[in-house]
Amino acid sequence: MRSPVRFWLSALGARHQPGAFIHITSFFCSIKMRSPMKYSVIVPCYNTQDIFDQELAGIRDVFRRRLHTDSFEVILVNDCSPDPGTLPFLKKMRLKYPFVKLVDLVKNTGQANAQLAAMHFVSGEIVVNLDDDMQTRPDNIPALLEKLEEGYDVVFGRYFHKKHSAIRRLFTRMDDSFETIFLNKPKNLSCTSFWVARRYVIDEIINYKFAYSFMEGLFLRTTRKMTNVNIEHYDRVEGKSGYTFRSLLKLWSNFTNFTVKPLRIAGVAGIFTVLFAFLFLLVTIFHRIADPTIPQGYSALMCVILFFFGMVMMMLGIMGEYIGRIFMCINSAPQFVVKKVYEKTEDGTGEEEGVECRKD
Repeated sequence: MRSPVRFWLSALGARHQPGAFIHITSFFCSIKMRSPMKYSVIVPCYNTQDIFDQELAGIRDVFRRRLHTDSFEVILVNDCSPDPGTLPFLKKMRLKYPFVKLVDLVKNTGQANAQLAAMHFVSGEIVVNLDDDMQTRPDNIPALLEKLEEGYDVVFGRYFHKKHSAIRRLFTRMDDSFETIFLNKPKNLSCTSFWVARRYVIDEIINYKFAYSFMEGLFLRTTRKMTNVNIEHYDRVEGKSGYTFRSLLKLWSNFTNFTVKPLRIAGVAGIFTVLFAFLFLLVTIFHRIADPTIPQGYSALMCVILFFFGMVMMMLGIMGEYIGRIFMCINSAPQFVVKKVYEKTEDGTGEEEGVECRKD
């Protein structure tokens, strides 16, 4: 019986063509080289300092020495850094580390939009997001990946002790509370900028085409299979945070793109105001009957004001519900997200193993 190699060599005419074996070998090698990338690391960069060289070296060592793979890439996004030395430095890093890809943005768009920009260039089946300030270290990547293998779609690093400024910690607490109330985030889940996610989650997120990005909202509307891993948060070694009070307030307000609950709260408040006005009217009538000497006009005027104020709020809530649904439809909220597809085998005897659905 012919070996499979001899069969294919014969079929391709290798027996009669000198050097055919070399070409066929190159062909199969090229197929191997085009195998899917395993990991993509995205890093939004803003006024990046020289210390970032250590972070790239750390990423390389983690994947090669601890995870024993060369199937990884790093996508850097220069978010239009005002420091004129940032872009030349990142170009230097791209030449030093062959696994680095650099994306330069025309204008500053903020961290969330920079992350979205990087997501359009990833090739890996698992995507890791890191900051460029070394406050989160690549050494923690294996811990998040290990947790991801337990069946989760997204794993966030949760810091034991945050080393951010007081104003940023305040906004983080506010953000966490609003996400729990308005986006139905689990109370025990902490969303940070250090995370790992599966590719089908990223493919769904990049369908979002609007300017006001909010990563937590994008994750929460795509999947609920998320968890945390406790990690260390380090002091900033160089430079200072680019987050100001104004930028934090703007980022925090972007949660309104992913919920209509504030409109519903206004409607419910209007209903309760109308009920309160009705009860106040009954009490006023009772007092008037019990004590005819009560001055006329004031109580009745308050009842009318409360009643119509409540009706206006209730009507705004109803209108807001319709407007909110239109808004959510325009906002491309997904109807469903495909994780795996199961199909029958060619002979119709069984089912093939499910594969992750990717939108290329």
